[in-house]
Amino acid sequence: MKTLLLTLVVVTIVCLDLGYTLKCCLSPSLICKTFKTCPDGQCIKRWNNTDIFAFKATRECAASCPVAKSYETVKCCAKDFCNK
Repeated sequence: MKTLLLTLVVVTIVCLDLGYTLKCCLSPSLICKTFKTCPDGQCIKRWNNTDIFAFKATRECAASCPVAKSYETVKCCAKDFCNK
């Protein structure tokens, strides 16, 4: 009985922890090769407006979505791997 209770507690802690983290892409290339587990927040992808296909995009984590400068586009999202 104690083993079952301990198992339930561990599963609950693991599930709660996964709910408050976000996996974001950090690779600047088109194919994302580097990922990071970020605290609760948003994944961000930003690129220069002259780069139509976003070949040189910056990908990162942030607590909130930043304001785009006049020469860039910023895409914010809050799902795992959404900033590919």
